[in-house]
Amino acid sequence: MTKSPFIGRNYLKPPENERVSIVVLDFKKMYACWLPGLRHTLYFDEEPQTEELKRIREIVLLEVFSMDGKYLIELHPEDFERFETAYALFSTYGGELFFYRRKEGRRMKKYFDFKPKQKAQPHIRKYKLGEALSNF
Repeated sequence: MTKSPFIGRNYLKPPENERVSIVVLDFKKMYACWLPGLRHTLYFDEEPQTEELKRIREIVLLEVFSMDGKYLIELHPEDFERFETAYALFSTYGGELFFYRRKEGRRMKKYFDFKPKQKAQPHIRKYKLGEALSNF
């Protein structure tokens, strides 16, 4: 069994409804498993065939950069659909991508929000032709 390359990394878990601006570095489909002896989640590219691992599930592991560092976000298929819609808008229009969590029932659901780029409003001063010519 190979060791997970992600042991010791931080997971991004902001408080409920707090929006955190993120930059997506990478995402890939993996298998997540809990190893009770290590008390860590291990990630594999292929489904592991061992009895030691518990809660084997297929996830998308999202690697993001936030204001204070590099984090991981584990996404289930329904969470990944919400991410795809926000990321498609982000890649089309530019702007900012936000991550937040909301409690629904007993679980915290992961959501992504997109804020488009605001167009800069140039300051244009209107002149009368006489004023412009008097300055010369």
